Amino acid sequence: MPIYTCTTTITLSDEIKANLAAAIIETHCSITGTPTSFAHVVFHELPKTNVFTDFRPSNYLLIEGLNRAGRADTIKKRLVKTISEKSSQITGIPEERIFVANWETRTVFEGGRFLPEPGMEDE
Repeated sequence: MPIYTCTTTITLSDEIKANLAAAIIETHCSITGTPTSFAHVVFHELPKTNVFTDFRPSNYLLIEGLNRAGRADTIKKRLVKTISEKSSQITGIPEERIFVANWETRTVFEGGRFLPEPGMEDE
């Protein structure tokens, strides 16, 4: 279920995108126990004049994760911090220019079925 959308004005090579996607999926799944087959990463590369910070075009890497609600705050904080650290290592973008957020939803229908609550995947 998790869907991570990476938005940037920086052109990332196919290799960097593949490495970043792998790091995000591995991080999410190792921390939450989610099967990797449920994890998705999407990239949006926009012109520099399409992303603004403090009234000016900016070159941030914005990573938004849409995840199922119900996980402890400690898990969510570890998840976004680890994704930020790994994203900086892979892309070379300083963490000061990386934004990672976790948005939550309760009801998810994927693969023809409703997904179980977090932690109940094996039942």
